[in-house]
Amino acid sequence: RQKKKTMGGPCDPCNEAYTECVTVSVPSVKSKSLGMLCLLLNIFVPGTGSVVAGLLEDKPSTMVLGALQFLLSWVIIGWIWSIYWGYLLFMAAKEKESFEPLGDQA
Repeated sequence: RQKKKTMGGPCDPCNEAYTECVTVSVPSVKSKSLGMLCLLLNIFVPGTGSVVAGLLEDKPSTMVLGALQFLLSWVIIGWIWSIYWGYLLFMAAKEKESFEPLGDQA
């Protein structure tokens, strides 16, 4: 079995962030309210909602994306990207919450 070639080294979160962007692998926070919080944070302070989602789900790559969104926000592109990513976070949380079982119905 051949091992998949990656960049390795200290830039692993950057490599994961690139893969996450290309595959649109959005982390799903625990609830719709947290998803809405991340969306609002991304609207008003670009990238912070993504960093919060990365901290909550222990995904360094999402934190790197949030930092990039913040750094690029002055060019407007980062702000638009941040709002879109916040929307995807909210939709993923909404979808996750709607598919969770209601509990044991024995």
